[in-house]
Amino acid sequence: MMKQMLSKLHTLDRSLCIRISGWNGRKFLDRIMFGFSHFGYGYLYPVIIVFTAIFDRTNSRLLLQSGGAAIVIELAGQTALKFKAKRKRPSHSLPGIKSIMRAPDRFSFPSGHTAGAFMMATLFQYFYPGLGIPLYGTASAIGFSRVYNGVHYPSDVLAGTCLGILSARLGLVLMV
Repeated sequence: MMKQMLSKLHTLDRSLCIRISGWNGRKFLDRIMFGFSHFGYGYLYPVIIVFTAIFDRTNSRLLLQSGGAAIVIELAGQTALKFKAKRKRPSHSLPGIKSIMRAPDRFSFPSGHTAGAFMMATLFQYFYPGLGIPLYGTASAIGFSRVYNGVHYPSDVLAGTCLGILSARLGLVLMV
C-alpha cells in the first residue's frame, strides 16, 4: 500500500515537472521566471536583514540574531539533505526537460532558493505581520520559477518550503 502511494506521488511529481517546465520557451515569461529565480539566490538575504535592521531600531537586534541563526540552520539543513538524497536535477534525469538556467550545484532536493525565500518570508512576517501576503507570494513565485526553469521537481520546492519555514521558526525560537 505504501509503495503504491509513493509510486503514485513520484509519478505525479515527474508529470507536474514535465508539464510546468514545458511552458518555458516563451521569451517574456522566461525573463520573468529567470528574474524570480535569480532573486532567490541567497546573497541578498544578509544584505536585506542588515539594511532593515539599520532602519528599524526596534527590531534590529532580534532580526539580526534570529536571521543569522535561521540562515545557518537553513544552509546546514539544505546541504545535508542535498548530499544525503543526491537527487539529480530534472534536466539531467527526465527526457524533454530543458533547463533555461544554470543550476548552482548538481543536486535538486531540496530547493535551496525556495528554502531561503520562505525562510526570509517567515522571518519578516514575524516582525512585520502586514507584509505576509506579498512576502509569501514572492517566495511562492521563486519556488514555482525553479520548476518552470527546469532545475527542480515540485517536491523539491515543497521540501524547500518546509525547510525554510522550519529554519526561520527555529531561528526565532532560539533568539526571541
